[in-house]
This record gives sequence, C-alpha cells and structure tokens, in this order.
Amino acid sequence: MSSEVDLAALAEEIEQLEGKFVHSSSSGYFLKTDDQAEFKRIVVEAKSILDAELGRANDFSMNLISSINSGSDGFFGGPSMAKVKETRKVLVGSLNHLRRRHNFGVLQRKPTSPAYIDTTRLAELRGIVGQNWDMARLVRLCEELNIAHENGCLMSIAMLVRAILDHIPPIFGCKNFAEVVNNYPGSKSFRGSMQHLDKALRHVADSLLHQQIRKRESLPSPTQVDFRAGVDVLLGEIVRVLG
Repeated sequence: MSSEVDLAALAEEIEQLEGKFVHSSSSGYFLKTDDQAEFKRIVVEAKSILDAELGRANDFSMNLISSINSGSDGFFGGPSMAKVKETRKVLVGSLNHLRRRHNFGVLQRKPTSPAYIDTTRLAELRGIVGQNWDMARLVRLCEELNIAHENGCLMSIAMLVRAILDHIPPIFGCKNFAEVVNNYPGSKSFRGSMQHLDKALRHVADSLLHQQIRKRESLPSPTQVDFRAGVDVLLGEIVRVLG
C-alpha cells in the first residue's frame, strides 16, 4: 500500500505545479526553472515506483517518459501545461490500476532477479541536468540493458554494455575507453575495475559481434555476460563527476 500512498502524494505535487504556471504575453504559460526541475524529479520518482511494482517498460512508465521527452509548447524549454496535466492523469491511472490489482489480488509479474543496472543508479543518471553532456542516450542504453537482462537476451547484454563503454569516454576527457582505463586519474580501485571490465568484456563482445556462423555453436551463459559490478562502478563515477 505504501506505493499507492507515494503515487497519490506525487500526483498531488503535480497538481500544485499546475497552479504555478506563469503567463507571458509573448510565450503563453510556462513554469519557472525551479518548478521545471521539480516536475522532472516527480516524474523520475513516480517511474521508479511503477517500475518496481509493474516491471520495467510498463505502459504507465513509458507514458511518463514521453511526458519528459516530448518537449515544450513554449520557448522556455519546460513542459507545457497540457503535458503536466497529462502526466497527473497518467499517475492517477496508475494509482487506480494498483488499487484494482490489490483489491482483486491479481499478481503482476515482477523481475525474478535484480536489475542489471540498479534502479537507484538509473534514477541518479536521469537526474543529471544542466551539464555539457546529454544523458538521454546513456539512460536509454541502460534501460534497454535492463530489458534485455529481464528477458534473458544474453548476447544483447554484452553488446549493450560494450555500447555503453564506447559512449561515455568524453565525460572523462578521453577519446575511447582504453584511454579511460589507462589515463583517467581515478582511484586505484576504479582503475582496477575498469581494467577488468575492458579486458573481460571486449573478448566476449567481440566474439558475439563478429563470429561468423560455424558448424557447431556455443551460446553465452548468464555468468559470461555478468559485468554488473564493473558497470555500476563506472556509472557511479559518472554520477560523482557530473552530479
């Protein structure tokens, strides 16, 4: 029941934001910068709750993502009043769904194992704003990695982790991940984790990406593509640097 209480409280917070829109004769209604940030915080919290209750990529969470990503109707970069109202209605709908589920005792499928990218870590990445780097692609790679993990797509897991390693070096002032491993002035433990991640992952990912068809194949096991610890250390450093 705590999830329902939390979602109801978040819906009320969004309703309060609806009364904070400022009118401009040239640009219509818009939210001030602090209120825009508050709106994003509310949506990220709500999505985390719904992901935990209903599993990632559920209909309500996907609509909340759309609420943030669809842009603004004005010139100030924030959500339009219509989008804020739509987001509140989505939260109310999710709350009704959870209440019906609890009332009728309908069991929803939940992940059978921890997410590949920890949901708290993912929320931290989503919360990084106002930096030189757009986090949208990195966040989406992490989300797809969790979806692949939840559905047992083992080859996709290795490919997505490699894509993440190829994507993030500029954050550390490097051209590629090898430079991150060898030149980034992080802690000794960070460098050790990155060295292991680089060596272990590249052999696995290269084999899965470039191996031509053979008379007899050996498919990867979950253990073979489990780089969760190293990836979390990497993402944690990104949060530390940009947060």
